[in-house]
Amino acid sequence: MSSAPASIRTTDPARGMLARPRVGQPAPWPRARGISLIELMIGMTIGLIALLVMMQTFSASNAHKSNTVSGADATTAGHIAMTLIERELLNAGAGLTATPCEEIRVLGSGGVNTISNLPVTIEQDTDADTPTALRSRSDRITIRYSGSSFGSASTPVGMEMPNPSVNTRGKLDIGFRNGDFIMLQEEGKPCVILQLTDDPKVLGNGTWQFKHQSSGSTYNPTGKEKNFLPDSKYSENLARIVHMGSGILESRFDLNYRSSSGSAPNSDLQLTPIRLATAGTTNAIARNVVALRAQYGWWDSTTKTVSFSSTVKAGAGPTDLAAVRVGIVVRASQRDPSYTAPTDIKLFEYDNPITISLSGDELRYRYRSYETVVPLRNTLWNRN
Repeated sequence: MSSAPASIRTTDPARGMLARPRVGQPAPWPRARGISLIELMIGMTIGLIALLVMMQTFSASNAHKSNTVSGADATTAGHIAMTLIERELLNAGAGLTATPCEEIRVLGSGGVNTISNLPVTIEQDTDADTPTALRSRSDRITIRYSGSSFGSASTPVGMEMPNPSVNTRGKLDIGFRNGDFIMLQEEGKPCVILQLTDDPKVLGNGTWQFKHQSSGSTYNPTGKEKNFLPDSKYSENLARIVHMGSGILESRFDLNYRSSSGSAPNSDLQLTPIRLATAGTTNAIARNVVALRAQYGWWDSTTKTVSFSSTVKAGAGPTDLAAVRVGIVVRASQRDPSYTAPTDIKLFEYDNPITISLSGDELRYRYRSYETVVPLRNTLWNRN
């Protein structure tokens, strides 16, 4: 076998080592070398440091995102709650504030029910299912107004009304129809709600007959009810028949407690529609509302100012209530272990303030508070 030409040999046979390649001859491949252990450790350390930085950045970004989202949820819930409450307060007293009623009576399945003559009532939550700590934060705000599209349109009673009676005489027909509710009112006497069982009919003496037979409606008395119609009769010309349309409508706002896994109670703002003292279906309208407080704004005719109080002013009537002040506290939906909330949140801070106290796990959440003062336009228009 012939050996390779001398022109392409890559080693020097005499010295057993690489020989300088001749002109035109390709360079030999160098020997492969691996990385050392030190180089491997340095590379792993750099990789771990980069991974740690990325994880910290991701964790901080995720925490910021959670706080932002939960804060946005609280903001949205607060705006929804205040908007709905304010909208209902603007309707408060419509068709009712011109009435001189001491109280309003209506028949229901349980007998005689009494409705306040005030356009708004504020009571503390007394439900047994509500935790004690939450009761002090939860007011029950009930807003009422007439269901009539005619406002407080009324006609004088045209003849003294016997007690009991299935008919009432009025001097005008101002849109009353079969099925409409009417309210009989006279100063110094309780008002009563009745339901018409026929269209008013004109009589020969120029008055109109308003029928409210008990056989046609459960809202009409049979004569056996106690403490419904006043002991004295409704007087001719002094008493009035007020058009009530679908009756007295009420909107009740309060907090609904939800079970919680920790010490921080969960509660939502809920709305219950009420018609003629009969409650409808309750619906939650804003989540994580942890406080709902309100105060009356009473008009002082002497000083021409409004003062706010949590109680009903002695001797006050519907037109004495000039405004209502409402405050709520909304909690973020996400718990933040690194955050500590203040133990006290103040509502109405500069005038008759109310303090909402937090403790325990509640301090690991962020909160937003909202306040508003709503003038009651229907009472203002009817004030003398």
